[in-house]
Amino acid sequence: MKILGIATSPRKGANSQTLVEHILAGAKKAGAKTELVRLCDMDVSPCNGCNTCKSTGSCVIEDDMGELWEKMTKADAIVLGSPVYWGRLNAQAYPFIDRIYAYMKPGFTTDLPKGKKFVLALTCGGMPPEALKPIDAYVKNIFTNFLGCTDAGYISQNQCAEPRDLAKFPETIKKAEELGKSLVK
Repeated sequence: MKILGIATSPRKGANSQTLVEHILAGAKKAGAKTELVRLCDMDVSPCNGCNTCKSTGSCVIEDDMGELWEKMTKADAIVLGSPVYWGRLNAQAYPFIDRIYAYMKPGFTTDLPKGKKFVLALTCGGMPPEALKPIDAYVKNIFTNFLGCTDAGYISQNQCAEPRDLAKFPETIKKAEELGKSLVK
């Protein structure tokens, strides 16, 4: 089993990336192969809305999105981690999400193998957990309804304003590792 972690934070090694790393560590302990991709280390440009992808089947933008899509295609599970800024995913997450459109056929189907497990991992400063539910619903709609993934979990931690604050929450770290192990079952 191969599990792909996608971290959207511009802060290397900060809370949301660390949360994804703990999920991947649990999966690795359970026997999975894991890979972490940091969007900020890739060149993923925003969609320009030209719709060429719908007539030619490919995107006109030449960047790293094709490589990332290939990694998603080969993975059995995908873990997306993002910090929450002002009640939404961080800005770096949106070009990636918008560019998924290029891999959708005109009828909003895709060749991405169905049934991949999908986990969302969020960190934030002071937002209460219930305020994160719309973000979870938004992202899960894309990955389950459009891409055909199965909802394999959600984890979040607030009070993570500084880059290493997640370390203050060992119970969340343990839950993340258990979530990772559950992806392998």
